[in-house]
Amino acid sequence: MAFACAMAMILVVGLYAGVSAQREKQKLNALRAERQRIETELQRVKAIADDTQPVVVLQNGDTRVIMQTPDSPYQQTKQVYY
Repeated sequence: MAFACAMAMILVVGLYAGVSAQREKQKLNALRAERQRIETELQRVKAIADDTQPVVVLQNGDTRVIMQTPDSPYQQTKQVYY
């Protein structure tokens, strides 16, 4: 009887350890996927930042004027008010 109880206890502890290890592995995989997503997003943002147009922002109260700088390689000057 004692042997059967010991075997059952070993089985329960083994199953618990296996389930715990599986959960940790899933958490680690989720964190790796999240890190990869963040790194991909960071690379996309860096690419956008490298391709930005030089601008000048003039503000008076609630009104802002955003326009490209005169030495900009872009020909048309666009003004945006908001």
